[in-house]
Amino acid sequence: MKTTVIVTVYNRPAMLIACLRALALGTQRVDEVVVSDDGSSADNVQWMQAAFPDLPFPVRFIRQEHRGYRLSAARNNALRLASGDYIISLDCDILLLPEAVMAHTRLARRGWFLAANRACVGALKTEEALQQAMHPRLLEVLWEDADRCHLRRAHRQFQRNVWLRRLGLAKRHKPKILGCHFSIFHEDIERVNGFDEAYVGWGLEDDDFSMRLYKAGVRGRSLVLEARALHLWHPSVASRMAEPAASPNLAYFRRRDVPAFCVQGLWSSQGTDPAERGASDRFIPRRAG
Repeated sequence: MKTTVIVTVYNRPAMLIACLRALALGTQRVDEVVVSDDGSSADNVQWMQAAFPDLPFPVRFIRQEHRGYRLSAARNNALRLASGDYIISLDCDILLLPEAVMAHTRLARRGWFLAANRACVGALKTEEALQQAMHPRLLEVLWEDADRCHLRRAHRQFQRNVWLRRLGLAKRHKPKILGCHFSIFHEDIERVNGFDEAYVGWGLEDDDFSMRLYKAGVRGRSLVLEARALHLWHPSVASRMAEPAASPNLAYFRRRDVPAFCVQGLWSSQGTDPAERGASDRFIPRRAG
């Protein structure tokens, strides 16, 4: 099974490099990484790309022009380039601890997604970490100091929502993934046509993706306690709302009869222009038949 890690980034080169260097410390090596940029400045792109040759895995890079917060499109750009059978999705501010990739691949099953989470590193510790060489001991020190109090609660809530779903009582998108740290077979992503690129601006693209996976028959399992990860502190993005209810995507998310296979996704002519994305590879669907 070939494993691809996709990582989205926007103008956070130091965090991306830390993310990739932490990934290089894993007890299980990944086969490739695809970095998808949401329109970072030329200087930051150069800074990021300069670090790629020193990594022990191949890194492919793709960039879309910055036209607001387009996380769904950025993730789809990465998925179009990913050649792996199994996908681990991260944001650039996530540091995986060494055993995390193995936890994902050990429990990987077709027809299931694995929902993980992250412990929160404070501002001072984040600044200190970004100035040091990446090392397993550093990751453990950050883990011990990080805010982890929500992780067991998140796992219990996920399990509760699994039970409610079996009874037909769960909300249509729960239990859900966090797009910053989850994994799934590539073919299961294709069953729903990837992320819906109609989500522009902050919020609800992960909820929509989870909802459509359930509609396609994909089920979820919590990996919150098995796959340890750290979230580096940074100021909130300018478009981030205090609550999902304030997201500009709320009305679209709440519409009735949402199809499992979205219109503006991996195979959509309405999505981001391939020439703009700079993709040299043609996306070939893997679906059988």
